[in-house]
Amino acid sequence: MHSIQIHKVIDQMISFFLRIGIWHGEDKPTARQLRLKSFYWIYYKFFLASFLIGTVTKESVDESIFVAEVSIIVIVFTTKIWMLLWKQKQIMALLIRICVFSIRNNEEFEFFNGTVEKFIKFVYAFACATVGGTLGCSVFPFIGNKKSLILDIAFPLDWKSSEIGFWLAYIFFLTEMVLSLLALIFSVIIWYLLLHCSLRYTILGMEIRNMGLTCGSKVKMSEKKRLTIFYQDLVASIKTHLNLREIIDELDDFLSKLFLLQFATSGLCICGSIYCLAFDVSVNAVERMVHVYTFFYNIAELFMITYLGNEIMLSSNRLTYSLFESDWIGQPHSNQKCIIIFGEYLKQSHEMLIGKLYPLTLETFTRILNSSYSLFNILKNTKQ
Repeated sequence: MHSIQIHKVIDQMISFFLRIGIWHGEDKPTARQLRLKSFYWIYYKFFLASFLIGTVTKESVDESIFVAEVSIIVIVFTTKIWMLLWKQKQIMALLIRICVFSIRNNEEFEFFNGTVEKFIKFVYAFACATVGGTLGCSVFPFIGNKKSLILDIAFPLDWKSSEIGFWLAYIFFLTEMVLSLLALIFSVIIWYLLLHCSLRYTILGMEIRNMGLTCGSKVKMSEKKRLTIFYQDLVASIKTHLNLREIIDELDDFLSKLFLLQFATSGLCICGSIYCLAFDVSVNAVERMVHVYTFFYNIAELFMITYLGNEIMLSSNRLTYSLFESDWIGQPHSNQKCIIIFGEYLKQSHEMLIGKLYPLTLETFTRILNSSYSLFNILKNTKQ
């Protein structure tokens, strides 16, 4: 029996949240912690307001499209930061219920560890790209003879002609960029939860396939004991499956509105990134790097949630095959009847629905990409 705990990288993220004060260790936050949470929340809303005002006030269409794209991303970031600030109990409860469990066999344990470690490597690569994009934005104002921000955001002071105004705007922009990293960390936690949901279905399939076996192999035992062990494993698998469906439904309810917002805005963001890259609206290499990063970020963010949602559907759909791959033929009539009923129930794959309309699958991902391409053609015709 192997005990699975929250991965140390995710645990370090939680410790980071506690250190900077956006999460609290007690049952209820103190007055100081509430003030700090409110400060983070209000301060980041100023960032969103600066982009929205900047989008409206731009005279150039190309600049307006880029700033509008970033504004949409910041709207999603604002929602994620709000959830991170005020939904700590729900997030921690889901992490514990989904990511803390036990695995019986070594084969299943090795498969689980290998898959999770591959995911962590991807997280490291994603973090490096994010840090690179943040550094690019931070050094951009000092490239060239004239100091300017990478995005022409709205700011109360005239930062274009005033030295003091420029430094205040730069500090504001840089601190808001650092706060935006919280939204990216929350994205990683969401991916981690979805990955565990699919892996737990896969491991459940392995356990169903090995029902009635001891330590993953057949050993000498009486016929009565073998039937008893099979029945106990069958009951345990049914309970695990019901519990897993309940937990994933809770996760679906918790993330449904956020995913619906991402579905509604991701097509526009991808379209804006393609437009900026296709017509080369950048003025230098650093700004092009930011355009490339925003393009890949929008694709990766949408692909990860739809891919993992698709894996949940596929892994739950394979449970029926796992059930009939077990040693069910030699079971008594009562056990076979339970197996047939359980098999009929397993035929309905677990598909996460966003807004009770859109399935969290790769098919939805391709539809959004197609809509982005259609929007890009409209912008291209307008440009011409």
